Amino acid sequence: MFESTERLEWKVQKRDEELITEFSSKTEVEEQVPKVCMNNYMTIRRETADILPECVIRKILCFLSFKESAQLSILSKTWLQAWLTHPNLNVTVDYHGNNLDIVDNIMKRYRDGIIPIEKFELSHFNSSSQGFPLIDKWFDIALQNGVKDLAFNVPKYSSYRLPIFKILATKSLRELVMWGCHLKRTSLSSGVVNCNSLRLLSLSYVTLGEKMLQTLLNSCPLIVSFVCDYCDGLEKIELVNLQNIKSISIWKGRNQQVKIQAPTLEHLSYFSVPKESSMLDMLDVPNLVSLEYKGDQIPETFVDANFQWSCYPKRLILESTSKTISSFMDRLMYMKSPNYSTPNGSKSLHSQLKDVKVYKLDLIGQLVEFRSEERATRILKEGEKFYFTLEW
Repeated sequence: MFESTERLEWKVQKRDEELITEFSSKTEVEEQVPKVCMNNYMTIRRETADILPECVIRKILCFLSFKESAQLSILSKTWLQAWLTHPNLNVTVDYHGNNLDIVDNIMKRYRDGIIPIEKFELSHFNSSSQGFPLIDKWFDIALQNGVKDLAFNVPKYSSYRLPIFKILATKSLRELVMWGCHLKRTSLSSGVVNCNSLRLLSLSYVTLGEKMLQTLLNSCPLIVSFVCDYCDGLEKIELVNLQNIKSISIWKGRNQQVKIQAPTLEHLSYFSVPKESSMLDMLDVPNLVSLEYKGDQIPETFVDANFQWSCYPKRLILESTSKTISSFMDRLMYMKSPNYSTPNGSKSLHSQLKDVKVYKLDLIGQLVEFRSEERATRILKEGEKFYFTLEW
């Protein structure tokens, strides 16, 4: 005998509540009413939880993390229902894979209900390959449901092969963040895709070669932000022909050469391995506004021995040895001097530094000006960070 529709809906709802309780316990979600930050902090009480319309509740949950939303799901059935269709999913498979079934049931519900997915963050720390088919299925569900922001985190020793080109073939993708993936095992034969919707590409502790890097960059030529942190397998990081690039962040490994040719670039963060000369070739970056550098030696492509700059940032953050910072300050003061001129005797618009101010963080984390008289009496510490404003 067939069950009534109401009975079936009740059973589905009950099963969802059981899954939420179990998943919340796995992710250490406390069953309490937290404080929600939206312009200011307020406490939502159970007795007033259902006053808000469901559309407003959904909007609130969109501004919260997956874990925070899970905490609020206990307020009422309305909040629970809104959480069941939360567009942002952040799931973690633990080392032993104990919660594979829980995650799989959640993903099935999103697939069967065709629930839109805006952001999908998946961390997979299980060392067994038995869960790999499930990961493939979860990615397929996220892609089919129109995911825009995708983040994937695995240990570097994982043998999982990320379907990178299937992911990049998705027309809705806006951000792609990868941690620990091994892309050297991925075949380049299927690498002809265009992901013109992608705006952020972030690679951290990813293993890949130069050909794969160039294939990825060619596949998403309209990215605005690019991150490359401690990526193995690269002898050279070459960033050219990126039409809309505004921000680049690089933590380079040992013996890695970096070449940047980006007329639209505005922000550059560059971090070099200690006690290694920075092999950075910066060409054609006329619109650079801010530069952050951490390393023992100032790259000659920033400012050479003749005080010639290859770029003219308005803001500079420098973290280096006390000797390097002291020498750099001397260079800036000399360039500000009215007697300064280029080696050929000219004083071009950009060559002449009109004004420079130096700041550093005080004990409570506020920026305070580091004046010349303080510098004359104070010994610089190793690894201090200084902030410069430059007017050319």
